[in-house]
Amino acid sequence: MVKDWIRNGLAWLRTRDLRLLAALAVIGGLLLVFLEIAEEVRERETQSFDEAILLALRDAPDDPIGPPAFENAMMHLSALGSGVVTALIVLIATGFFLLAGRRRYALLLVACSAGTGIAMWLLKGLFERPRPTIVEHIDPPGGLSFPSGHSMIAAALYMTLAVLIARALDQRRLQVYVVSAGAMLALLIGFTRVYLGVHYPTDVLAGWTLGLLWALVCGLVVHWLGKRGVREAPPPAPECASESTNE
Repeated sequence: MVKDWIRNGLAWLRTRDLRLLAALAVIGGLLLVFLEIAEEVRERETQSFDEAILLALRDAPDDPIGPPAFENAMMHLSALGSGVVTALIVLIATGFFLLAGRRRYALLLVACSAGTGIAMWLLKGLFERPRPTIVEHIDPPGGLSFPSGHSMIAAALYMTLAVLIARALDQRRLQVYVVSAGAMLALLIGFTRVYLGVHYPTDVLAGWTLGLLWALVCGLVVHWLGKRGVREAPPPAPECASESTNE
């Protein structure tokens, strides 16, 4: 009885895309992690942890660790997750995909960015968590704190772009490098928000979690498009180029 059940289960798995099942499992896990963080934040169970981390990154409440040049570097890096910079990146990347004949990629990127922005706006209004007051803000913030918009946008946008770029690469090590670079960029931007004192660590953790979740969803859409054979080929070369090749 048990052997038959195991045999049937293995047969079912062989007919399925294990990577798809794994991605769905990770998405479910990320959702549970976010809900747990959100519940702890709502009950203020994380307040002492959040404040301890903020103070650990400072010699004094108004003086972050490190020289002034390091503080300036953190501010510049943080801007990579701002609405203006990410909107510009989306605009440039969307134009590239359209010119390359990848209309579905362009639509996917716009949907990813728009979906992240809408989710961030709704969640900030739902939780209404104020910005940290235990330390001085180095980068003047605006709006509410939970989840971190910079972290969420960075994780969703840069990871989605990394997945799209990796799909165009043939070598495995290049694919791993691109995806790793996207992940490191998202992690770095999130760290700057805590260092600058404008977000609690749990704000950033929640932002990373939701951003990665959304990036995985977008990656699944790309995978589904590829399975259906709708990865558009680049536009054909001009006739003059083909004629000159034949001569």
